[in-house]
Amino acid sequence: MAANNSTVASDTSVYEKGEKLRELLDGVIIFRKAGTKPQDNTRSSVSVIFSRGVKREEEKAAWDPVINELKSLGIVEEEIFSEILLCEFDREMDVFKDERYHPGEIFKTFNVKDTTLNRILRLSPPQYIDNYIAENMPTYDASRNLYHTVHNTRLSDDSWRAFRKECASLRKPKDDEHRGYGLNQIEAVFTIRHSDREDTILATTVRMCPPLSAVTLLLKECRETLSFVDCAQKGWIPLQYAIQYQASPEVVSALIPTEEDMILFSTFQQHNFLNEPDYRERTVLHWAGYYHAHLETIKALRKACSDKVLEIKDHCKHLPYETAIWHGSSVDIIAAFYEPGLDGHPHFDSVLVKLMRSLTDITLKQSEGSPSSLSIDEMELENVTTHYTYCTYNLPSIAARIAKSSRLQKEVEERLVKTLPTFIRTADIIICVMMLISYHFCAVNFLKMNSTDWIYPLTVAAIYITGREIADLRANNIDWFFSIWNYFDALTICLLVYSLCHMWVGARDDELNEGFETLVVVTTIFIWTNALTLLRSTFISLGSFVNGILRIAQVLVPFLMVSLFVLLLFGEVFVLGSLNSEVCQQSFHNTTDFCTFGNSLYTTYGQFVGGIELEDYDESSLMKILSGVFGLIVGIILLNVVIAIVSDSWTGAVVESKEVFWRARMEFLMLSKLPTEESSLDKFLQGIDDRLSEICKPLWPSKDYW
Repeated sequence: MAANNSTVASDTSVYEKGEKLRELLDGVIIFRKAGTKPQDNTRSSVSVIFSRGVKREEEKAAWDPVINELKSLGIVEEEIFSEILLCEFDREMDVFKDERYHPGEIFKTFNVKDTTLNRILRLSPPQYIDNYIAENMPTYDASRNLYHTVHNTRLSDDSWRAFRKECASLRKPKDDEHRGYGLNQIEAVFTIRHSDREDTILATTVRMCPPLSAVTLLLKECRETLSFVDCAQKGWIPLQYAIQYQASPEVVSALIPTEEDMILFSTFQQHNFLNEPDYRERTVLHWAGYYHAHLETIKALRKACSDKVLEIKDHCKHLPYETAIWHGSSVDIIAAFYEPGLDGHPHFDSVLVKLMRSLTDITLKQSEGSPSSLSIDEMELENVTTHYTYCTYNLPSIAARIAKSSRLQKEVEERLVKTLPTFIRTADIIICVMMLISYHFCAVNFLKMNSTDWIYPLTVAAIYITGREIADLRANNIDWFFSIWNYFDALTICLLVYSLCHMWVGARDDELNEGFETLVVVTTIFIWTNALTLLRSTFISLGSFVNGILRIAQVLVPFLMVSLFVLLLFGEVFVLGSLNSEVCQQSFHNTTDFCTFGNSLYTTYGQFVGGIELEDYDESSLMKILSGVFGLIVGIILLNVVIAIVSDSWTGAVVESKEVFWRARMEFLMLSKLPTEESSLDKFLQGIDDRLSEICKPLWPSKDYW
């Protein structure tokens, strides 16, 4: 009887020994905090990083009482040793809100079951203590081996053979004395929390993109672990980590708590992880959109979650579907987050506009498959999904990102080949060609005083481009006035309308016709330039070339200013050097090349662009010297400078021209999509779209050009 009492401890003695061990662990915590700088004392259970100045011997001394107590416990049988370390006690764990927005504010206090072993592991004990516990506690040794096996499993290993083998060994006898683990021991293997992250085997496994069979095996052994909260980190359960690490839809579905789980496990009674937000005010649907979850994953979560989750806004004031838009999800995934009437949108078509507004933070998939998010600033984070005018203002940055991403280009092209944008772009080209041809024949016939029927198609073209510009003004509001190209388009329309009015009146007065010739020439220049502007936003090769030339012209502005200065300088110098020459003295009206300032400028400009004839300057030695200096500056210095400027600027100009091309396409796309936000026009536009589908399908353009 005495022998039995020496080997079997009562529940009271087990708890008391565990309590004594926990008091010694409190001493380790106090020692570590004393050896560090003052830190936030809100997460007392997390292993505190102690100062570099604390010596290893001092750390070992702090753990000496703990190892001595463990050794005194190790004298008893393994079963008693395990029972003491696995003795449960209540623990209150505070999960804090995001420190960036709510520093020091508690999100949730969870009442959980803790063990002395878990508390030791949270403190990241020295290796010799960890090894001693494993030697005297087979359940921890098995759990530790399984934990390391999961960590060492490669993502390319679909079979998880080593993991399966390790799990199977739990039920097989290792020798004659060890007959395998019982049900309680096996459960302990999977409920032990490792490291300061408090990871169970299940929580570690779901972060490794496991096969469904591995997760099913773990849930079969101990289903309660799917409710274990990662208190030391985010207050998450394994389901949320599976979403973060993009586990397969099958795995995520297996981790979704059932109604029975919600009743059976106390953690789910304290917090509904499916329908309530977490420490960052985000639900599982927000995280699914944030981490680019698979469509089937989102469908499974939607089925498990309440419909009210779709109306919950996170700390950025985003609904789940807006989070998906913001992080570059495809249209079908965004649609999975949407229900009619959500956020004031009666139809999903009006939601599509937000997709194009939020391209500034698309996650690009690199060749090796790792996601690389584009940077954003805080102002974009707050406004990009709600303010159309802000996004229009920020179109250059959007276009720059699209020009570097084939994925974004594909997304824009898919939107552009829809019926309405295709019809508008086709109509733009047809009207442009019709305007060029009809204006030519109208002008020629009018100047020859012949009647013409080309004035009717020209009138139609004028009405069309006027309507397009009005629609552009309506869409962009005040931002329309900040683009120089809009003024150019408006001036083209004014010249065209004025020419039409002149033709319709049919005046034949010679004085009016003389002025009309000038009007025709200027209008023709504007019309052809307008056509070139249209083509540069339609064909990327032509657009890159034209925009490259325009960019180089901007770079050459300082050079042109210096050239103008040189032109004025030598124009005046040549006049002063020629006034007393025999040619200027004999000339009756002083109309020779350098006898007046105007003629001198004109002649100097001709030589500036056409070359210098030295015999024109043989009137005096002074003129010969001036001509030599002029030839040196213009023919050698300035000419080589402009070559260097153009050569250096062309590469960058081509890259920037691609951005301008995609900016024009984005402006057109957003213009064609904008009316869908007006619910009063939905029915009318849908009818137009149905009719246009019948017209456009046979004429569907190639995606290489559209």
